[in-house]
Amino acid sequence: MGVEVFPGGRVVIQHFALKTLIQAAFHSGYWQIAGGEDWTQKELYTVEAKPSEADSARIRNLRFSIFTIEDPTLRKMLQALLIERFHLKIHRETRTGDVLLLERNNKEFRFAPPTIRVSEQAQRMYPENFSSIGYVNGKWSIFQTSMAQLAAFASDFVFHQPVLDRTGLTGQFEYRQPQPDLEPKYSGDLSASFTDYLRNAGLKLERSKGPVETLIIDHAEKPSAD
Repeated sequence: MGVEVFPGGRVVIQHFALKTLIQAAFHSGYWQIAGGEDWTQKELYTVEAKPSEADSARIRNLRFSIFTIEDPTLRKMLQALLIERFHLKIHRETRTGDVLLLERNNKEFRFAPPTIRVSEQAQRMYPENFSSIGYVNGKWSIFQTSMAQLAAFASDFVFHQPVLDRTGLTGQFEYRQPQPDLEPKYSGDLSASFTDYLRNAGLKLERSKGPVETLIIDHAEKPSAD
């Protein structure tokens, strides 16, 4: 399952439910999406879309992760496809609520620019436009990931509330946790482990107040086979 973006802007998404497609198309967290019938989070779909020549010329960013598309033109293309095929109607609601600010702390900053992938196998595993964050064998790792993407991951998969990038850092970074957690957890609340990972790498999370957006599914229909 997951997103792939190819040269020219062709997008292939495999085995996503409609709510996960909305997550990718509207650049939102899954936790931010409300409403919709039961099938919108259970039935899986595969999507393949290719931009027109005019849209392809406007694409500036081919970066992607398993659940995200970074280029706004590609996201608008996917939004239009979902609206057409699922007769999707949504609206946004924004309120002031609890947010987390991702900032530098006073420790050594350990994130580094991406390494050059020499072998063909490494290039297949980590193509230059693919960003990855994961927890394997008790260790957190990020590959070819921006601070904005790191904040979005923390929001979507760890804290389930907005995390705003306030580091002021640009570009892509990599960092693998040097020692595994003493008591690794692979499900449930991973916030303590992830917070320690950030702290030891030179980052911190500060609590604050800010905008909290929710996407409400007003209407959706299962697409026809045609």
